[in-house]
Amino acid sequence: MEMSAAFDKIKEQEWYQQIQNTYQQLPSEQQNYVRWGLSGLSVLLAGYLTFAVIQSANSSKNDYFEKQELSRVINEANDEIRRLRGQSSGLPSGSEQNWKSILSGMASSQGIPADSIEVAKEAPGALDGMIQESLLEVKMKNIPLRSLTQVVFQMEHGSPPMKLKGMIVEAGNDGLLNVKLNLSGYLAKPEKGEKSK
Repeated sequence: MEMSAAFDKIKEQEWYQQIQNTYQQLPSEQQNYVRWGLSGLSVLLAGYLTFAVIQSANSSKNDYFEKQELSRVINEANDEIRRLRGQSSGLPSGSEQNWKSILSGMASSQGIPADSIEVAKEAPGALDGMIQESLLEVKMKNIPLRSLTQVVFQMEHGSPPMKLKGMIVEAGNDGLLNVKLNLSGYLAKPEKGEKSK
């Protein structure tokens, strides 16, 4: 109904009536050309509009998928940040423990006397965010092979994390071993105002 009313208003316009009069004055053959031309133009216009709508829909779909992918990446990054924060918050702080007490505890749990282990050297290593690496030279005297194996395994797989960088083993008394270990140990960096023990 609204289309019909709009078309009626167009018919009342002076420019439309002039075009209509000009068209009616044309010979029948030329009127056919005009009709074919208008039909072709209508088809082209309809095709263009259809193409534009499809392109717009494809563009919107691509934008949607790109935003979905970006959202997924952001969520994964947030999860990874939370995981790393959780890991670093689970590490003992350098202000809470020192390597002598940590290593003595590991040795004692494997039946090695605490006085058999000595931290000969300790130096700061790399600082990665909130995690401080310590470079350690540890000496262990008169320990059995089995206990050595167990304590080294605990160092590599326990908490706080440590990484064995090198080991020198020498024969000690009564079939026991003297060992020098080079380790990297990792503790949470002390907060400002805290001091390592």
